[in-house]
Amino acid sequence: MKRLSSVALLALSGCVSPQPTEVPQRRAVAAEVTPNRNAISNFAPRAAARVARSNTSVAADFLDLSFRMESGRTIPVFSRFEGPVRVALSGNVPGTATRDLSALLGRLRGEAGIDIAQTSGADANIVVQFLPRATMQAAVPNAACFVVPRVASWDEFRAARGTSKIDWTTLTVRDRAAIFIPSDVAPQEARDCLHEELAQALGPLNDMYHLSDSVFNDDNFNAVLTGFDMLVLRTTYARDLHSGMTRAEVASRLPAILPRLNPSGGGVSLGGGVTTPRDWISAVETALAPARPTARAVLAHSGRLPSRRPTAGPTIAAPLPIS
Repeated sequence: MKRLSSVALLALSGCVSPQPTEVPQRRAVAAEVTPNRNAISNFAPRAAARVARSNTSVAADFLDLSFRMESGRTIPVFSRFEGPVRVALSGNVPGTATRDLSALLGRLRGEAGIDIAQTSGADANIVVQFLPRATMQAAVPNAACFVVPRVASWDEFRAARGTSKIDWTTLTVRDRAAIFIPSDVAPQEARDCLHEELAQALGPLNDMYHLSDSVFNDDNFNAVLTGFDMLVLRTTYARDLHSGMTRAEVASRLPAILPRLNPSGGGVSLGGGVTTPRDWISAVETALAPARPTARAVLAHSGRLPSRRPTAGPTIAAPLPIS
């Protein structure tokens, strides 16, 4: 996921004024707070991990994830893909990407219950395009990767940026989306991007710092989709929901959905969720930016380190150099 709350995209020519466009993204962070990307974490299809918290907590987070952008903007109606989802790879595709996508799609089918598969044709609903990092970050600075709706290529994105076409808050149903991932980064970084951005293309567009058990969290320490994430996606595609529903309508269905999907979580009592103050988020984003070499020291000194940290002492090292 992950990430800036809002960015100003550069205009295509000097005669066009830049306009803000918000894109869900995985934020690039300083090397000293990023786990070693030289060691690749493998994953395989498996049963969904048990979610060790109440369905009341899951329901509150699901609503905030689904009806709010990272900047705090409200999303007026619920949206998802209605029908089978097909995913294609394009651009300078790394040698590991096809295998990684196949494994991830297998998990999404088995754990989230989504009818999703890879395609090489024009029937793709989601296109994952690999391009040079410098090209990508010229449009969205500090993004490790990002996802936009209603387009299927970088050229379409460039033509649409600064317009409502790629504004997620204007969607009532999802039919197309493009994910942009650097082609010149370590395989682990590309895989992390694939997990988070495909999850956001399919479901929640928000990131929340208090989610210690999710990739929908700006600290980037959960690199692959967790049991909580799969529960959120399974809920997103539950038969009880459909695109165009309001927050109140979705909330009214959750007491029936979540106990069915997560029996160990008990019943659902709807109430307020946890909200992270915007100034706190801004301070963390600034401190974690790659241009600040003492990011971890600054945060530690201020007592503002994100709650999520590596649980088993990974080697801390700079990312692989760009070729």
